[in-house]
Amino acid sequence: MASNALMAMEPPTPLVEPLRIAQVATLAAPVGPDAPGSIESMVWLLAQELTRLGHEVTVFGADGSRSPGELVTTLPGTYAVNGSPGEWYTCEWVNMTRAVEQSWRFDVMHMHAYLWSLPLTGLAGCPLVHTTHVLPYDDEARLRELYPDALVTALSHAQWRGHPELAPCTVVPHGLDLSRYTLSTQPQDYLCYLGRFIDGKGPLEAIATARALGMRLVMAGPRDRCFTQHVEPLVDNDTVEYVGFVDPPARDALLGGARALLYPVKAPEPFGLVIAEAMACGTPVAAIALGAAPELVEDGLTGALASSAEELPGAVERCLALDRRRIAEHARARFGAERMAADYLEVYSRAMAGAACLSS
Repeated sequence: MASNALMAMEPPTPLVEPLRIAQVATLAAPVGPDAPGSIESMVWLLAQELTRLGHEVTVFGADGSRSPGELVTTLPGTYAVNGSPGEWYTCEWVNMTRAVEQSWRFDVMHMHAYLWSLPLTGLAGCPLVHTTHVLPYDDEARLRELYPDALVTALSHAQWRGHPELAPCTVVPHGLDLSRYTLSTQPQDYLCYLGRFIDGKGPLEAIATARALGMRLVMAGPRDRCFTQHVEPLVDNDTVEYVGFVDPPARDALLGGARALLYPVKAPEPFGLVIAEAMACGTPVAAIALGAAPELVEDGLTGALASSAEELPGAVERCLALDRRRIAEHARARFGAERMAADYLEVYSRAMAGAACLSS
């Protein structure tokens, strides 16, 4: 395995009795398998897999959320909806405190809200595990300093690289519902860009890369101001095509049909779920080596890395020679939901035993 692979945790210690696990989501969207918010959809997937493994799972979230087990509605809607407070951080604080009020019911509670839950660690009636799904800002780093014994997990080693003195307790990469992704060994003749249209994700660099190679580019993602002002003028439905927001079946078809996924980020990201999704379809990824990308893309096996946007066309050319079946097999072994749940169960069991950190 290439040296940039994510380090695997040891297999979880078998648990004799089912655990009572609380998952506390964020409130940007209702929790569900097709939630528009990536955090809320990941909470659903983790809850579903933990339930499948025989544990009792309760989800805390906004009204309209779904749970494979018990659901506790903490607010009548998402931010400023149906009477919920207008400030997003007020909503999140109410959500977390209402969950902790019931923490005595559980063996462990997993908080997913930006590490704002760290001050509640000593007030809870069960061990808390904290995960932020974004790069930590200065406030999150300061909170980590104030509560050094809290059990904080990361999505990648790169996530906390900006604060090396605040290493996370362990790294648990995101997982996928692999039943939603289809291996495609006969791709069509296009490259793919899938994501938000913001400068940091490099949509213009994706267009420039495809044009440099003389290849068609299909772009997908929600329309926003950046798209309207900067990307849409370049869409000609010939060399550059825009297909809008894609639901899970269309997402699978789009990723699987591409010769390669372009990941031309200009700012580091803590994970990059679309990378794992593409590889689960057998599609190689040409990525700029920022953030977590070097941990996810194994150069020469599942994709190719470039040090800059100017080198991205060469990375695409290297991608086109890779074995799509091997890509899918490797990605499915690394990024399945079962692996994610097993990793978190190890974290939960260590938290219940009073051990703050794991070796990663």
